[in-house]
Amino acid sequence: MAEKKTRFALKIFHKILLTMIAVAGIPLGGLLYISGYQLEQDWRRNVHLNLALTAEGLVGKVNGWTDMNLRVLREAALLPAIASMDPAQQKPVLKAIQSTYEWSYLVFTTNRDGGNISRSDDNPPQSYGDRNYFKQVLEGKPVGQEVVIGRTTQKPALILAGPIRATAATGSTPAGVMAMAMHLVDVSAVVTGVKVGQTGFAILVDQNNKVIAHGKPERIAQALQDFSSHPALQARETAQEPIFYEEEGRRVVAHTQKTNLGWTLIIQQNYDDAFAPLLEARRNAWILIALSLVLVLGVAYVLSRQLASPIWKLTTIAENISLGGGFDQKIVGTERRDEIGALARAIERMTVSIKIALDRLRKTS
Repeated sequence: MAEKKTRFALKIFHKILLTMIAVAGIPLGGLLYISGYQLEQDWRRNVHLNLALTAEGLVGKVNGWTDMNLRVLREAALLPAIASMDPAQQKPVLKAIQSTYEWSYLVFTTNRDGGNISRSDDNPPQSYGDRNYFKQVLEGKPVGQEVVIGRTTQKPALILAGPIRATAATGSTPAGVMAMAMHLVDVSAVVTGVKVGQTGFAILVDQNNKVIAHGKPERIAQALQDFSSHPALQARETAQEPIFYEEEGRRVVAHTQKTNLGWTLIIQQNYDDAFAPLLEARRNAWILIALSLVLVLGVAYVLSRQLASPIWKLTTIAENISLGGGFDQKIVGTERRDEIGALARAIERMTVSIKIALDRLRKTS
C-alpha cells in the first residue's frame, strides 16, 4: 500500500506562539484603530474650525467694506440735490463722494432709460441702459451690482447701484439710478494677504463665480476668470463639513462662506499641510505598534519555548519508554511546580513502575 502523506499540523510551540501574538496583537490593533479614528475626527474638526474662523474674519472685512459703500450710496441717493435729477445740483455731490472715498473712480446718475444725467468726472455722458447693475435696480432690487474690468487698471472693479426716489409720488418706481464704481484694491489686498499654514490661501468670486481676488495670482490665466467648475464651489451647498478634493495632483481641504453681496469666499489648504500633526501622529503610532509587535513576538517566542521545550522532551522520553528502552534516562522538569512538573513526575513514576514490572518478569521467566 502506498504510504499516506503526513498532514501538516501545528505543534504546541506554534499554537502557543500564535495564541500569545493574537492575545497581545488584537487589542493593540483595536486600540490603535479606535484612537486613530478618534484622533482623525478631532483633528478634522480642528482643521474645519480653523478654516471657518479664517473665512468668517475675512468675510467680515469684505462685508464691512461693501456695507460702508452701500450706506454712502443710499444716503447720497436721499439727498435733495440727487433727488432733484438736476445735473448742476448733482455734480458737486458726486465729485465730493469720489474725492472722499479714494477707491472710487466714478460716481454717476442715470434716468430711467439709462441715460447719463451727471457724473463725477468730466467725460461726456454715456448710456448705461444695457448694464446689469442698472437692470437689477429697475427690476426692483435694492442693490444692483456688477464686477467689471477697470479700463485704466485692467483689474477687477465693483459697481454698486441703487434707486433714486425723486418724490414720494413715484412710490416704488425709481426716478433714476445712482451708481458708484470702485477699485477692489483694498479687497484684493485683504484676500491675497490671507495665509493658512504653509500652503493655505483665499479665493473670492462674485455672484457669477467670476474671480475677484486670488491668493495665488499666478494661477489666474485671465481677469474675471470663471471658477464655476471649482470643486469647492460645486460642493458649497454642503459646506458645513470640510470639503476635500484633488487639485494639481494634491489633496486639498477647503471651506466656503458667502458674503452679504452673494459673493463666495473659498479658503483652501493642502491636506498634508493641514493634517501634518495627524499624519505625524499616525506615523509615530505605526512605529510604536511595529516595535510593540516585535517585543510581543520576542516575549511570545521565549515563553513558547519555555513551555513547549519541556513538553517535547517529555514526549520523546515517553516515546522511548513505549518502545521498550530509555528507563535510565533523566526525566526533565520534575522540579517544576506547574502542570509540566506534575507530568514529568508522573512519567518518572511510570518509568520506575514499568522497570520494576519488567525486572519481576525476568526473574520469573
